[in-house]
Amino acid sequence: MNPIHSKAMVRRKVREVLNMAPGYGKAEGLLLEYVHELTGGNVSLQELRDAMEYNHDRAYIRSEYDPESETVLWYITPAGVAQQKSLT
Repeated sequence: MNPIHSKAMVRRKVREVLNMAPGYGKAEGLLLEYVHELTGGNVSLQELRDAMEYNHDRAYIRSEYDPESETVLWYITPAGVAQQKSLT
């Protein structure tokens, strides 16, 4: 873990990115790109995946396989939107 980035911050940024356009999924690579922008970089793929797993385990985000693009897309859930609102 980069000392600049706490686990909680990366978890929040994952939800923030997905909440920018609720209903539209983002692939893992795009999610990493946006989280990098919001945090100033240096978030590893493993840190991102840990944050995604945390959010998924709490039903803040969900995944869905898109057969057309042959990739897994990630979406924020209503519980994730509520969690983000509770932090502002």
